[in-house]
Amino acid sequence: MTNLTIGVLGGMGPEATAGFFFTLVSCDVAKNDQDHLHMIVDSTPSIPDRTAFLLGRGPDPLPGMLASAKRLEVAGVDIAGIPCMTAHAFLPRLTPLTAIRFLSAFEEMVGTLTRDFSSIHALGILATSGSKKARLYETHLDRFLILWPNEESQETCVMEAIYGKRGIKAGEKGEYPRGLLIKAARDLQDKGAEAIVAGCTEVPLALSQKYVGIPFIDPMTLLAKALVAVARNV
Repeated sequence: MTNLTIGVLGGMGPEATAGFFFTLVSCDVAKNDQDHLHMIVDSTPSIPDRTAFLLGRGPDPLPGMLASAKRLEVAGVDIAGIPCMTAHAFLPRLTPLTAIRFLSAFEEMVGTLTRDFSSIHALGILATSGSKKARLYETHLDRFLILWPNEESQETCVMEAIYGKRGIKAGEKGEYPRGLLIKAARDLQDKGAEAIVAGCTEVPLALSQKYVGIPFIDPMTLLAKALVAVARNV
């Protein structure tokens, strides 16, 4: 069977998109350059901030996301992923408007947790306040106990690590945002979390398994593996 073309609806943010593309290529095992899958990335940083909209503080990102999807569609994309967990809140509105099949990082996470981490029940979430308000994790992972940092830690640790002046979206991926995320992860573990979910695509740019004492789940890696598998019909 002919391999499918993978699309990436990106730019939310640009560095997370670049990281996701690297992960896609890494997951696509090939003998040489020519054996790799065809992938098309549309990185549109001008798409309005998803969290701001969900918190009632900014414009709707759907028109920008749809314009990106249409460009991917015209370019010949068959299946696509969005390297932004918060943007998954808009998939129900986006998918009826395009012929592209979008895979969901949440669906892939449920499958992996059920298959490979069957003893885990409580998940600690490091994600944006927009994802929290949209109840993305509670909706898609309803068989699990979803644990969030307390309100102060959510703002001063998680959101600061992502959006702060020295945060990941500002280009800092070193000790400052990492330390904040480690603190939030430890607080979640103290609350009973049995695994930590990198619930925002910026989180794995600063935090990794070696800094977390319990399983560290990166939904973007799971999404990348799923896209490659579907594209190769395996």
